[in-house]
This record gives sequence, C-alpha cells and structure tokens, in this order.
Amino acid sequence: MKIAPSTIEGVRLIAPGTEEFERELEPLLGRAPRELIAPALPYSVIVANDSGRAIALLGIRFDMTGPYAKPYSVIHYADTLRNPEKSDLKPGVRRFVCAEPSFTALLLRRDDDLSSRGRNNLDNLRKMLDLSASIDCVAFDDGRFEGPDTENAFERLAKQRQMEALFLIEVVSMSAVEAERYLRAAVEDAGDRARRMLARKLLEALEAGGPEAMMHQASHHRLKIAVWRESTPLPTAAASCGTHQ
Repeated sequence: MKIAPSTIEGVRLIAPGTEEFERELEPLLGRAPRELIAPALPYSVIVANDSGRAIALLGIRFDMTGPYAKPYSVIHYADTLRNPEKSDLKPGVRRFVCAEPSFTALLLRRDDDLSSRGRNNLDNLRKMLDLSASIDCVAFDDGRFEGPDTENAFERLAKQRQMEALFLIEVVSMSAVEAERYLRAAVEDAGDRARRMLARKLLEALEAGGPEAMMHQASHHRLKIAVWRESTPLPTAAASCGTHQ
C-alpha cells in the first residue's frame, strides 16, 4: 500500500505493515478477532486526527491498477455534517478505513459479524497490481473544508444544502393538496436521492398527521452545516422556513 502525503495539517494516514499501524490497530479491533480482519489489512489504512478539531466529513481515496493495467479508483466517505456534534472522529481519535467498506463497518460496529460478500470482495483487491491511498477531503465540525476533492464533494454538498432549504420553502407555501401531489412526484423522481429522501419524510408526516405534522417535520429538518474553504468568504445562514441550521 502506497500512502500519498497528506495536504491537511494534523490529519494523516498510517500505512499498513508499520509499527505505528500495529500499535494503533489494537484498540480499534473491539470484539473483532484479528484473524477475521487480517486478510483486509494490506488494503487498509488508519486515519489519525491530530488537528485539534472534530472531523465531520472524511473522504479517503483508493487508487488501484487492475489486470491489463486498467486504473480504478474509489472514494469512501464518512459524513456527519448534518449532526457534526455526533462525529466520532474527535481530536486524537483514529479511524480504520479499508478499500473494501464491509471491513471498515466491521470495526466501527466493534463486533465479529462479517458478511460473506465482504470476504468475497477481497478477491478483487488481491488481483490489483498496485494500490495507493490518499486523503481526498476533510470537513471539520465548523464546516472548514480541505483537500484536493477530486470528485467535487464540496460543490455537491453546497448544492444539496441549497436544494433542501429551497425545497422546504416551496412545500410549506403550498396547500395540503398541492404539497401531497408535489411530494409524491419528488418521491418517484430517481434523479436526486437527497431530494427524494427529504420528500419521503415530509410525505410520511403529511399522511400520518396532516399539514401540521408536515410543517413540524419541515421546521425541524436539520440542514447539513455549510462547508467553506479558507480562500472563500464564510457562508451566511441559508434562507429557510425555520429549518435548523
């Protein structure tokens, strides 16, 4: 496993096979026996957060070269931007991340239950000619965003936040009949998963408790915190219908 140097101060990756990796791995295992996780270790890293702030968004990129020199890449995200106070990547905390996400989930759950699919997916990793890992992006619990962000997560997050705020304003301005029709159409729209999920929550509230329940759900919906880069102005509060920021 090759490790790319981190561009984010205080946040780095620890490579497998090193003394530090072995030392930091032990407290992360929980009840998971080492022999269960051992086959995945060559394809894993440990994230060290010594930045002084909790991390609310983490993106780890794995780049691979498959048979016939075909390149592959995948980014695994961990996102608590909607509830940054619930981040478990506090200052000083370590996080195990595997290129096969079922092993990451195994250690996060701290148990010994691994699906057969997770084991089978390791076979594909073993066929890779080389593998490297890098920190693609980090957003701290104040919204500060750093990293190369090769898949434009920064832009997607900003658009999602704006979409949700505007969607809520639209819905609460409608009559119950109009809102129901609008939400049903949004639930059936396969184009935007975040919009579809929000619409489903509002529709369920409308069906269960009528317009008042829907309004309560809308007013208590919590937007993800706004992300910002140090090179850009700090974000202003998004216009909303009383939604939690």
